[in-house]
Amino acid sequence: MTAWIAAAGTEAKSTSNTIDNHLAKGISTTVGHTNNMEVTGSGPVEANRSTEVQMTANDDANGGLMATARTTSGGPIMNRTPNGNDLVKFGSIEFSLNVAANMGLVKRNADGTFSDVQAKATLKDPAAAAKAQAQTKIGETQEKTEDETTGVTFGEAGDATMKELMSTQNPGDLFKTVDSVLHHGDLDKGTIERMASMARVEPEEMTAQVASVWQGAYDAASNYMADAGIEDEQAFTAFIGDNPKLQANMMEAARNFFVHHKTEGLQTMAEAYLPQMDRYEGDRVRSMLDNAGYGHETDSNGRIRVNINGASVAWDVAVKQKIINFSQG
Repeated sequence: MTAWIAAAGTEAKSTSNTIDNHLAKGISTTVGHTNNMEVTGSGPVEANRSTEVQMTANDDANGGLMATARTTSGGPIMNRTPNGNDLVKFGSIEFSLNVAANMGLVKRNADGTFSDVQAKATLKDPAAAAKAQAQTKIGETQEKTEDETTGVTFGEAGDATMKELMSTQNPGDLFKTVDSVLHHGDLDKGTIERMASMARVEPEEMTAQVASVWQGAYDAASNYMADAGIEDEQAFTAFIGDNPKLQANMMEAARNFFVHHKTEGLQTMAEAYLPQMDRYEGDRVRSMLDNAGYGHETDSNGRIRVNINGASVAWDVAVKQKIINFSQG
């Protein structure tokens, strides 16, 4: 309401029982509230019905463990953040936030509040199916071409017989045939009879089959070891006999070569023997050094030392450090 000015130029006193507009707009007083209705005064009186919200904790931790937080009396937490004494529900078990933090189920923040532990994201590889299919094909290819990739052959007849044995016999029996020959020099009769029964042939026929494979494997192993620098079988056998720890390794190497065409074990055995070869094949080592133009001498223990650039180096050290290499020529 606009103020009146008297003839004397002064503001006239209002005798109205209504309030000025600028004062009415300044009023904002809560008169009262009941039944979700709040009555306020701000100029004209308005009544606003609020939306009813019921606050309760979740019954499970699907929305995060913090969403299950309740007071110790089981009621909802109002107008404050959860503290360590409040309860959370994990499955059917309730315990305090302090306990949950100690168990690593929730995180205790630096300011004393609690928050859910962030789960690590698991991303699905969009090419997973294709990779799995490709890996399967690679495995099939490796299985089919295992013999070719190792470069090992027991001869045409030996490879054919071995392939048949691998498809019809228990691998354990094949291992036993190797053990029998290495330990006793012949095939175990009981193993041969069991293999013959599985193949529905006479034991004599099975013996011939295994013997043909063994001969092919023996020739292939001998050639492999010769290429690795070992030619004297008796010297190598003596070396293995003098080292009980290596006997089991040699047995495993022979098994894997005979059954799986794997050469890694034989290579390991050769690498163990060559540094000690001067103990078992002294004359051969001296001859090789002479042919290669290396000076050498024999120490008081019978070990050979090689003269390399004016320095005397023990044979085993020279081999281990690959100062001395072996090659076919």
